Amino acid sequence: MSLIPKFEIEVNENNCTGCQICQLKCSYLQDKSFNSSKAFINISIEKLSPKIEFLEGCTHCGQCARHCSYNALILKEVS
Repeated sequence: MSLIPKFEIEVNENNCTGCQICQLKCSYLQDKSFNSSKAFINISIEKLSPKIEFLEGCTHCGQCARHCSYNALILKEVS
């Protein structure tokens, strides 16, 4: 039995505003800097719609979802 909870991050791109708070939080956790190029999540704008992509190295720690004010990223605990 694992004592560490496992999480999934549910993505709802329709709610994403492209604010990049998730990228900044991730980069701060990884590199102690607010530099979105250091993040393991990428927010890009395609045809006026934000696209959310998790990059290689993402551990699904959930900090991006915990700091998303728009419910574009929702943390779900899985058993």
